[in-house]
Amino acid sequence: MKKLETIQNEIILEVLKKRGINENYLEFMLNAKIEDIEDPFNLENIELAVDLIIKNMKEGKPILIHGDYDADGITSLALLYRALEKIYDKNKIIPYIPNRFKEGYGFSENSIKIAKELNSKLIITVDCGITGISEVKKAIDENINVIITDHHEPLDILPNASAIIHPKISPRYNFKQLTGVGVTFKLIMALFKKLNINTRKLLWDLDLVSLGTIADMGELTYENRILVKYGLIVLEKSKKAGIKAIKYISGIKEKISPWHISFIIAPRINAAGRMSDPIYSFKLLTLKNGKEVLEISKILNELNKKRQYEERKIIESVSMQIRDKLDNYVLVLSDWGWHEGVIGIVASKICEKFNKPTIIISKLGEFSKGSCRSIEGFHIQKALKELSYLLEEFGGHSMAAGFTIKTENIELFEREIERIARRELKDYQLKKIFNYEVEIKPADINKQFIIDYAKLSPFGIGNEHFTFLHRNLKIISIEKYKRSLEIVFSNGKIKFKTKVFQPEKGWLELKVGDIVDLIFKFTDNFISKEGFNIKALKFIK
Repeated sequence: MKKLETIQNEIILEVLKKRGINENYLEFMLNAKIEDIEDPFNLENIELAVDLIIKNMKEGKPILIHGDYDADGITSLALLYRALEKIYDKNKIIPYIPNRFKEGYGFSENSIKIAKELNSKLIITVDCGITGISEVKKAIDENINVIITDHHEPLDILPNASAIIHPKISPRYNFKQLTGVGVTFKLIMALFKKLNINTRKLLWDLDLVSLGTIADMGELTYENRILVKYGLIVLEKSKKAGIKAIKYISGIKEKISPWHISFIIAPRINAAGRMSDPIYSFKLLTLKNGKEVLEISKILNELNKKRQYEERKIIESVSMQIRDKLDNYVLVLSDWGWHEGVIGIVASKICEKFNKPTIIISKLGEFSKGSCRSIEGFHIQKALKELSYLLEEFGGHSMAAGFTIKTENIELFEREIERIARRELKDYQLKKIFNYEVEIKPADINKQFIIDYAKLSPFGIGNEHFTFLHRNLKIISIEKYKRSLEIVFSNGKIKFKTKVFQPEKGWLELKVGDIVDLIFKFTDNFISKEGFNIKALKFIK
């Protein structure tokens, strides 16, 4: 019997105790196996959904599978497609991804039209559909069954679908924080179990589950932690031509971590939906021809470069507006000509920099598109729901959302959401304070510390890297680049290397030889030949 992993280092145990992690959950974190994930049949309506799929396959009818254009939606769609083609005629599996610019987010009416033309009697949505009340009604009117699988915040009224699979409306399902790809995985598991097919065949697709979960900022606790932990192992060894191609084209040679997904792989997968056609990303994850997927990965790489260019343009424009709104509780920024496929990324960066809920709106004519990112304590989807009388449509969850609004209503929307933010938030919640969890000294960073800290990975939402304070670090080198600094600190024994992007004045004034107290976190691949890779948060000179 395999010996259970434990944590021995006192400093790590001290921080875990401060975080409220008890012995039972710590044992789960360290030792949970893929077999420990929850029974998919605990999800409400999942047996009904599985029976509908099996009935449809027996009748030999086409099945339309409806995804979304972000990484969570695309990995969900690819996962479902790959599973169905193992058990059904792939010519009768019709993947559909709405166009961000023509159709917007969510269950698209155009998919119903296509299903009708192909005589399909079943649509399965992944990572969308929970707010598609009118779309589901149209499908029913056309005698088409709809299975909704989603994780976004449901409204008070649910669509009248044939089956809705959603952890937050499933009383018997313990873990409520599955992402879209996680919910899709559980549907496939249930389907394979009902057909008496060994579900271990699905484990080689956990790379897609980890990719979608991390890209969508899923909470890395409980079941998500298991799926991501084992998914990263599969991602490292993935036999998928598309995964190999995207790793090659983006220059990933080291062990893949959540950081690589968040900042290298997912942006390229998202770039297709943001800048062009998301079908490129779907094909990347489903085609088996190495030459073909290599060409697609090159296209995604170029689209990502275009996305970065558009992003820089918007950030420069946004910076001018922010100066007049620094006293606001929520930053609402809008203008003509901002690329609507990029505003979500800009909202994330502004939100992180200023620690305020941020809404970026692209004015497109009579109607405008908005993308929102929020902070702890301000549920952005609920705020949009309160202002739904000003919106044409909206959707999302507590930390991120999107909407369409009449351009003439933007000014009133800004006033009203500021009113809600001032009601819900306190001043202290808007202050970016870098409290540290533990002070660390040179003697503390020993072999056992490194071994035990690595056991806590994967790190992410809900299992963040520790925040350390290390006093009296000496700056031994500073490299200045166009948009960043690379600084190496030393405590006399160990070196700590950090990159500071878009550095503010204080960072730019540092010199080699300066002695500072530093608050920092480790990065995912924190061990290097030179010492440690860190993310510096704050220094005290």
